[in-house]
Amino acid sequence: MRYNLRGEEKEKDGIREKTEHRLLSFLRYFFPAVWPVLLYFGISLSVNLLAGMILPHTGWGDYLKRYSNLCSILGVLLTFFILRMYSRRSGSGFFEDASLYLKDVDALKCAEAFLFGAGAALALSAVITLLPDIGPVASYNEKVNELYTNWSALIGTMFNAFFTPLVEEVIWRGYMLNRLLPHWGERAALFAVTAVFALSHGAALWVLYAFAMGWLIGRLSIAEDNILYGIVMHMGFNTPAVVLWFIYMNVPGSEEALYGNKFMVLLLGLSGAALAYMCYWLYIQEKRIRLVSRLFKGEL
Repeated sequence: MRYNLRGEEKEKDGIREKTEHRLLSFLRYFFPAVWPVLLYFGISLSVNLLAGMILPHTGWGDYLKRYSNLCSILGVLLTFFILRMYSRRSGSGFFEDASLYLKDVDALKCAEAFLFGAGAALALSAVITLLPDIGPVASYNEKVNELYTNWSALIGTMFNAFFTPLVEEVIWRGYMLNRLLPHWGERAALFAVTAVFALSHGAALWVLYAFAMGWLIGRLSIAEDNILYGIVMHMGFNTPAVVLWFIYMNVPGSEEALYGNKFMVLLLGLSGAALAYMCYWLYIQEKRIRLVSRLFKGEL
């Protein structure tokens, strides 16, 4: 019995040491990694609060429609400026810290990433649209409508199709993921980054949608060791919503005809899923061809 008790004590001590090690690892590496995310939200909030005190408006709703879009873009630019200064003082470079490399970019791979994102977005959006408009689904649809009613056409397109993918990939899959990968490994680091990214989107379905999207983008960024392809995929995810928004704004009755027609929604969803699968298949085939080519050249 004594031997068993001592064994249990040693096992408990081992579990406690592992738990303490994981806790210390979390405190040591997670908070330094997440600071760019906090910086981004802090600057955006500060810019909007300052603008709300200075610029003329009749209420919060009026402010959102008139100024929040421009202030959000200004917040993005300020965040990038601070990150660039931080990288310089650290003795590295902004692009290196974010794993954003513009040389030797594969245009075909960029096209596949963009089309995969667009197809996946259509498929996921179709699934959500076909669900009953209650609970989390109603909350999701309401937030989508609020998001686009506060934008002008030009600025809305710039922010949602370009600025948002760029800043989110630089911050989450660039700065944050790069700081966790060496210490936590690929799975744990990618899960932590994707979870933070998803939770920042608020509503329940937004969180699930963002988690699926963030995981796919993160896997691609790690596989290519370059977040540029993740940025392009993110742009693909956001583009269908921007295109449909333009159609709804400029073609009277189009929203009711499309959004209210379950057959059309299903058709768009299936088309998007087929497009995403085709792009994924092409990407896998290209990786296999490159692998075989390197094997025959004696590079492996």
